[in-house]
Parts: sequence; structure tokens; C-alpha cells
Amino acid sequence: MSKQDTFNNEALRELMVRHGLKQEHVAALAGCSVDTVKGWLVSPDSTRFRAVREPILISIRRAIELGEHYKLKDAKHTAPKKAPNK
Repeated sequence: MSKQDTFNNEALRELMVRHGLKQEHVAALAGCSVDTVKGWLVSPDSTRFRAVREPILISIRRAIELGEHYKLKDAKHTAPKKAPNK
């Protein structure tokens, strides 16, 4: 298994943590089943492991950039950080 196979999966995990996304949220954003998302999140040593393809990761990132994740139930809503006053 190449590093690229696991790189996108790790990037997906980081997006999920940063934006408070659950497996159900990712499935909705990616247009796939929760079982598929579970395959992306298991250990690379597991027979259930599935690599996240680059177009899927890009699609999820774009949906987040467009704020689509705010429409999902129970998704974490982070306020933008304010610049310090000088």
C-alpha cells in the first residue's frame, strides 16, 4: 500500500476533527454510504480499508468551503477567529 493510499484517508480524518463531522456527515457530503466512510476510516491493515480517492476528498473539501456542512444536523459550527486589536 502506498503512502498516497493512506494520505487522503488521514486528510479526511483531519477534516472531520477540524469541522466536527461525523461519519454520517461525510457520507452526505460525499454522496456515498456510511459503510463506505467506515472503510475509509479503519486501519490500513484491515481488510475493510478503502483508500479515499482524490476527487472524493476534493469534493468534500469544496462542500466544506461552500458551507454545506453547516446544513447537516449536529455538525460543529466554529466561529471565525478575530484578528487581535493593535
